[in-house]
Amino acid sequence: MALPGLTLAATEQAAPTRPAQAGSRVSPSPVSRAPLLVVTQTPSTDVNPRSRAWGYIAEILERAGLFFEAASPRDLEGLPGQGAEAVVVLAGDLALSSVQREALTAWVKDGGSLVGLGGTSGLEEVFGVSGSSPLAEGWLKPAAAAHPLLAGLRSSLHVFGGCTAKQSTATALADAELASGTVRSGAILENRFGRGRAILLGPDLIFSVVHLQQGLRVLQDGKPAPDDSAPLNDGVLKAEDGLVLDWRRDRVAPVAEHPPFFLEPVSDELRELILRAIFHAARQARLPLVLLWYWPRGLPAVGHLSHDTDGNEPAKAEALREVMNRCGQKSTWCILYPGGYPAAFYRALLDDGFEVALHYDAHTGGARTSWSKANFLFQQGWLMQTAGLRRIASNKNHYTRWEGRLELFRWCEEAGIAADQTRGPSKKGTIGFPLGGSQPYFPLDDEAAVPRRLKVLEVNLLTQDLVITCPAACGRPLLDAALRHHGVAHFLFHPAHILKPGVADALNEVVSCGRERGLEWWTSEQIVAWETARRQVQARFEGGGAVTLRAAQPLPQASLLRLALEPEPRPLAVNGSPAATTRRTVHGFEFDGVSVDLSGETRLQG
Repeated sequence: MALPGLTLAATEQAAPTRPAQAGSRVSPSPVSRAPLLVVTQTPSTDVNPRSRAWGYIAEILERAGLFFEAASPRDLEGLPGQGAEAVVVLAGDLALSSVQREALTAWVKDGGSLVGLGGTSGLEEVFGVSGSSPLAEGWLKPAAAAHPLLAGLRSSLHVFGGCTAKQSTATALADAELASGTVRSGAILENRFGRGRAILLGPDLIFSVVHLQQGLRVLQDGKPAPDDSAPLNDGVLKAEDGLVLDWRRDRVAPVAEHPPFFLEPVSDELRELILRAIFHAARQARLPLVLLWYWPRGLPAVGHLSHDTDGNEPAKAEALREVMNRCGQKSTWCILYPGGYPAAFYRALLDDGFEVALHYDAHTGGARTSWSKANFLFQQGWLMQTAGLRRIASNKNHYTRWEGRLELFRWCEEAGIAADQTRGPSKKGTIGFPLGGSQPYFPLDDEAAVPRRLKVLEVNLLTQDLVITCPAACGRPLLDAALRHHGVAHFLFHPAHILKPGVADALNEVVSCGRERGLEWWTSEQIVAWETARRQVQARFEGGGAVTLRAAQPLPQASLLRLALEPEPRPLAVNGSPAATTRRTVHGFEFDGVSVDLSGETRLQG
C-alpha cells in the first residue's frame, strides 16, 4: 500500500531511523525510539485471501493522527535487549519464523507490549490461548463491558474474518456471535505474560474496515430490506447495492415515524477498537503516545453540506444560495450535466466562498450520461469550461450511481479530483452509515498487483434532504453519531427541494445544531486540503519524552495530544516555552493537549 513516500519493501536492520510520519509510512530500525511499531508483511492470498487488506493499518493509524514506524517481521529479531519502550502491533495473522516468534516472546516477557490483529501469528503462549478457530462473520459482544477497550461502544461491531481463540491464561473481553446465534468466546483477549502485556483482537478488523467501506462489487441490484424500507432492487446500480451490513442486526429505529436505519458507524468503532488497544497497552506501559488531532482548533468534528443541482433551475439555486448565506455557512455545489447554470451564478458562488464540484451523471443513460470513464472525463471538462474553473476538487455521482467496486475512484485519481462524496444512501432504510462510518478515508486498491491507497478522499454521505427523504428529527441523531466519532457529518440538500415546506427550516436547524455542538461546516475542498496537509506532518522522537514535529505545509491552530499517564494534567512545553495545557477524553482515554501553529519544526516536551 502506498502514498507518496510509502513502500512495501522490507527494511534492512542497519538502516538509520527516520521520522515517523502521519501521511506516509516510513521504514524503521528496531532501535527506534518511536513508541509505536507496526509490523506488516507482503500479502499472500494463497494463505489468506484477506491479507491484501492488512497494509491498510497505515490508513487507519494515519487518519487517527498516530505517529508510528513500520517494520517487516525480520526486524523483530532485533527487539530483545533494545528496551520495552514501545507498543508493537502485528497487522494481521503474520507468518513469523521461529526466530522471530522467539525474539518477540522474549521481548514481551521482558516487559514489552504487544497488540495482535486478526490472528495469533503463532504466538499462542504470549497471547495466553491454546488454539484458535477461523471466524467467517460475526458480531462482537462485550464480556467485560466496562473495560477501556469496550466501554461506551454503541454499534453492532459487525466483523468479517480472523478468528476466535480458546483462552488459557488470558482474560476474555469480548465474544463473537455468529449469524446462527451461536456465541463463541475469545474474540478479544488480554494476557499478562512475564512482565509484559499482550492484547489479541481476533477478528480481522483491518479487513472488516475495508470490506464495510468498499463493499461488494456492484454488478446487480442489492437485496432489499425485508421491511420494504430500502427497495434496492430498483433496477439502478448504486453505491448501497454493495453494502455488507445486516438489515436486522446493524440498524436501529431512533425516530418513531421512520423505519430503522444505520445510525451507528460500525467501521468507525472497529477503527476505534484498534486505537483503544494501542492506547490501553501504552498507558499500562506508561508510554506517552502523541496524537495530531483530527481537526484544527480542537473541533470535535466537521459538518459538510452538499447540493446536487438536479434540474438546474436557476431560481431555486438562487433561493438555496440565499438560505446558505443567511445561515452563514459555505457548502459544495455538485453541478449536473447538461445545462448547468448561467456564468454569473458560478461567479457569485465562488465569490461567496462556495465550492463548485461535479455531479457525474451515469443515471440518465444517454450518449454522454452513462457509466464510462470517457463520459466521466467529458463531464469534468464540460463543467470546467462552463463554470470557468481551472480544476475541480470533488465529485458526487447522480443518484449515487455506482458500478464495479473501485473504478470511480481510479477515474477521479486520473482526473485529479481529490475527493468523492458518492458513497451513501438513496433509500429511507439506508440513511446513516450503510457503507462504513463518518471518518473520511483513502480507499484501498486491493485489486492492484501491489495493493495501494488511491489518492481520492471519500467523504461518506449520511442522508439526502431532511423532510423529503426522512423526518427532520433524523438530523440530530445522525449529527451526534458523527460527533461521537470525530468524523464528518455530511448532509445533502437539493436546490430542487429548498422551496418545499419545512426544508429550509430543517437545513437551518441542522446547521445551528452542529454549531451548538462545536463543529464547523466545511466544503469538501476544505476537508481534503486539511487532511492532506495534516498527513504530511512528520515526527522525530527524542529522549525524555520529547518529540519534534515537522510540517511540510502550515497547519494553523493544530491540536497536539499526549496520552495522560497521571491523574492531573501534565504541563507541556512548545519550543521550550510553557503552553496552556488542557485535558480531554479521546476514544475513552485521557490526553493532555496544546494548541499550536505547526510550521517548519515544532518541539513538544513534557
